[in-house]
Amino acid sequence: MAPPPAQVVTTDYPVPPGAVFVAPNGDDSAPGNESRPLRTLGEAVRRAAAGATIVLREGTFRETVGLVGKKLSIQPYPRERVWLKGSRVVSDWTRSDAVWRHEGWDVRLCRTCFLPGIIDPAHPLAGLPDMVFVDGRPLRQVDGRGAVTRGTFFVDVKRKELLIGDDPTGKSVEATEFDWLLQFDGAGAAGSMLRGVGVAHYGSNQQYGQRGAMVVVNAPSVTLENNVFQSSASSGAAVFQPGAAVTGNRFLDNGLVGMMANRADELRMTGNTFARNNNEHFSLTGEAIGSAGAKITRTKRARVTDNTFADNFATGWWCDLGCTDAVVARNVARGNAVNGLYYEVSARAVIASNVVAGNAGRGIKISSSDHVRLFHNTFVDNGVALGLYNDPRSPSSDPYSEELGLSWITSGTELVNNFLIRQRDAARFVESADHKPDPKPEAAFVSAADGNAYLRTPGSEPWGTWSTGHGKVVTIASLEQFREVTGHDRHGLAAGPTPSPFRDPGKGDYSLRESAPGKQAGRPLPRDIAAIIGVAPGGRPDIGVLAGPRR
Repeated sequence: MAPPPAQVVTTDYPVPPGAVFVAPNGDDSAPGNESRPLRTLGEAVRRAAAGATIVLREGTFRETVGLVGKKLSIQPYPRERVWLKGSRVVSDWTRSDAVWRHEGWDVRLCRTCFLPGIIDPAHPLAGLPDMVFVDGRPLRQVDGRGAVTRGTFFVDVKRKELLIGDDPTGKSVEATEFDWLLQFDGAGAAGSMLRGVGVAHYGSNQQYGQRGAMVVVNAPSVTLENNVFQSSASSGAAVFQPGAAVTGNRFLDNGLVGMMANRADELRMTGNTFARNNNEHFSLTGEAIGSAGAKITRTKRARVTDNTFADNFATGWWCDLGCTDAVVARNVARGNAVNGLYYEVSARAVIASNVVAGNAGRGIKISSSDHVRLFHNTFVDNGVALGLYNDPRSPSSDPYSEELGLSWITSGTELVNNFLIRQRDAARFVESADHKPDPKPEAAFVSAADGNAYLRTPGSEPWGTWSTGHGKVVTIASLEQFREVTGHDRHGLAAGPTPSPFRDPGKGDYSLRESAPGKQAGRPLPRDIAAIIGVAPGGRPDIGVLAGPRR
């Protein structure tokens, strides 16, 4: 059963003098003050002066606003909960056998606005924007009137009818009417804020541009804070300008991706949760795919800290196509259907003190990306702990990457003080493959590896496969052989079965117990990495994550 809708966390943002007020029982001909509020956010946006604050009173607003070209702050009244929805409450149902029919359903949603290459043949209706919710829980769309059963719905466009298989008597039925909420647009909207609200049920499209998300940030230095972005047909939010701060939000149950970003230099993502995204099951393979908890492209100096990426039917966090100088620290990536964290055809990153656990593909995947530094990460029961690859593409296929002079060659990787554990089986710790055309790159994928811990149940699977340069990949059976073949990990350690080495993983604490292998066994911590993690440099740190419990 699908999870119920999330609760918006109440906030207490101050209300400045001159704020414009909006309430569900307001009137768009009113002055818009606290005693006589407006009825719609759209009217408030139209009337508010640049720099104004719009305050929403508790309740649900069902509307589309469009472009916002001036600096505005949009927030709820202190300690009140607000939802902005792209759905309409539907009544007037007629029963016909085991199906309930609503006549006159003629909403203007684009049912062809998706990239065919991202549709999984097993889920051919994923690109359609229509959604229906009964008491907050989504129904599944089917492709014909005869296919409607309990838990499903069908939109008959020709007959202008909406059909559901659930008895609507005494229940709230909401169906999507609008494709997006708003877009902060242009230099005039720089510095705008959307905070403390819930946004849901918009039928956004999958063309990765305007109207491709419920909320689009196309202005510099915009803040998205303490919001819920839930149940979009495509993306919850999209960021296309530099300087955005995305803090304390929850991106849940969106059709394609919780949040996408492109050319969003200096993006700050802190304390967010990305869960159960790609719930429409868009394709997980192909060059056009974008399904993820969060996906970033062509972005410089993104900082991704203290987030949770959990149970997405896709990769948890993904940076692709020319990301540079990213910092990815103190995050949790668990239970994702593909990779936990993924850095692809990009360059230079610090990935430090993250927990990657139970991801079906790789805990962390590095592909055609140079000078990635992995320090103090804890890998627990992933399909493969760490994947290191070269894919066959050249940066000439991406003008942005070519202009930056990126190599799209995995090299200069550092692996230091990481904790890799298999508690359920003996699958590989590391998997490597070089798919570049001949002649292969000379450099080995990894330039430095030391102080790592490898714990697993004995079994038939080898320790892993390892690139030694010139396209050669060797199979390694043990830490001893790894040292002999590569000269790496002279201070690493390997161990067999052991009681859980972690203090309290059920509560997110993956720090090591006092008697655990790897306790105070790490290599001295470089000053720059220590500053990113938030601990003291040098010393003999524990192997694996540092700095306490994770969410």
